[in-house]
Amino acid sequence: MSLRRRKISRSQLGLIGSFLLVLAGLIILGYNYYEKYALRIHEEEQVESFFEQEEEVITEPIDTEVVKETEKKEEKKVDYNYIGVLEINSIGLKRGFVNPNSKYNYVNYNIQIIETSTMPDVDKGNFIVAGHNGNSYISFFKNLYKMKSGDLINIYYNGYKYIYKYDNYYEVDKTGTVNVVRDKNKTAITLITCKRNSKDKQLVFIGYLIDKVEY
Repeated sequence: MSLRRRKISRSQLGLIGSFLLVLAGLIILGYNYYEKYALRIHEEEQVESFFEQEEEVITEPIDTEVVKETEKKEEKKVDYNYIGVLEINSIGLKRGFVNPNSKYNYVNYNIQIIETSTMPDVDKGNFIVAGHNGNSYISFFKNLYKMKSGDLINIYYNGYKYIYKYDNYYEVDKTGTVNVVRDKNKTAITLITCKRNSKDKQLVFIGYLIDKVEY
């Protein structure tokens, strides 16, 4: 009788152990999901606060604080101090961008203004931005391929909304540099990302300014 009880007890312990492993896995998955959700909400709030601050600047200038060095745990929830916002309504993209000199102007944090870029307010200039493709949280440019010719690309910067019309895209080898092919008689925007399911190709999307309005 005691041997039978011992076998039943071991069987129950095995079931309990399996249940606890599954429960622990669900808790970890749930925590990771919540953390990413909280981070996304925080960054969306920063985009909205950018517009609120821009409205305040019109009536009463505000000093913009420089991004300070933070502890590791704070890097998951960074106050980027956006200087502008990129918006493409047709693919549901709305993302702030930081000062080109900020350490957060890097694709592993955010969308990145490329070093050779000019800002949107430069006539016949080219505002060049890069972003990750793929399935990770920082893959902000994963849906660029869904754009159609004529879609609008909006840049909010220094109190103005710069409206570009998407024109075309082309493919290049991933070599560390990109030769941008565009009409230099027009003010342009260039968006660069990796090609989906490819390790050695990049896509370059070109748009041209069609309007500029205060917002």
